[in-house]
Amino acid sequence: MEPLIKPPRVRAGDTVAVVSPSFGAVGRWPHRVERATSYLESLGLNVRLMPNAGRSESWVSAPPAARVDDLHEAFLDDEVTIVLAGIGGNHSNQLLPLLDYDLLRTHPTVFQGFSDITVLHWAMAKHAGISTFYGPALIPELGEFPEVLPYTDRCLRAAWFDDGPISYEPSDVWTDELLDWDAKTDLTRPRTLHESDGWVAVRDGVASGPILGGCLETICWHLKGSASWIDPTGVVFFLETSEEAPSPADVDGYLTDLEQLGVFDSAAALLFARPYGYNRGDADALWNVVAQRTEASGIPVLCNVEAGHTDPMMTLPLGSHAELDAGQKSFRLLEAPTADHR
Repeated sequence: MEPLIKPPRVRAGDTVAVVSPSFGAVGRWPHRVERATSYLESLGLNVRLMPNAGRSESWVSAPPAARVDDLHEAFLDDEVTIVLAGIGGNHSNQLLPLLDYDLLRTHPTVFQGFSDITVLHWAMAKHAGISTFYGPALIPELGEFPEVLPYTDRCLRAAWFDDGPISYEPSDVWTDELLDWDAKTDLTRPRTLHESDGWVAVRDGVASGPILGGCLETICWHLKGSASWIDPTGVVFFLETSEEAPSPADVDGYLTDLEQLGVFDSAAALLFARPYGYNRGDADALWNVVAQRTEASGIPVLCNVEAGHTDPMMTLPLGSHAELDAGQKSFRLLEAPTADHR
């Protein structure tokens, strides 16, 4: 993986531009936007909804050209240091032919989102050479009631504002409860939190390399075999499953594809996120699948990390060098995720 250009460090007074590259969650759930805006303003940031961010047309927010216009306008604005996705979806891939990668390369900015936004993360890394952040989106994480979960907040602040490496640790609690956003049930009480089992070492070992990864289904549906595919040689690869909660059997199929592509032979290590919608037995079966699919490569594997559709959630800078010690259940960046320049 080629070295990526880091975005400038975020400072109080900067502006967050909200975009909707795929699904139109911003227009559908304005009460979540209000909560997330209050949170971002509490960080000393200004919030700007881009012109098409609040649209919600069928299964996408707006036509591809309108979504791309918002991205380009946000990256070009010198006041904007964070371009934040409203949510994921399944149609970020419609933007790829329309993106101006030269524009993105010459205006590096913190671009953050997860799930289907994986497509844009890889495309921006591959074609624009810029580092982007796999982390909380506006509606699901930052619109949390009554407040953003402390672990999510701590990791986000460190990635955006701090000037040094980040050491990640397991969260004490987690949740994947979904309270009805249409009925605004999410405003009636906090989600139920469960005590965490912590990180699971599937295979011991120590490795380091640049961070690369994202949503497993998105990688296998939209990136595998595409022009935005990135050679995973030497990377600390991370994977997470979506709210569709693919079964261990389905994950086995996806991971078999990646195994046969040589991903695990090439990668330095693997992180696998806590799965959404799983019970304890399903999770144990999943870790067994992960162990089997990576057995031939022998790479270190650490599972049940906070990098996916359950909450709380890490903020991971793609391209930043990290070190994983699976046996010691240690995961840390070896460099600051942002650059001290404008």
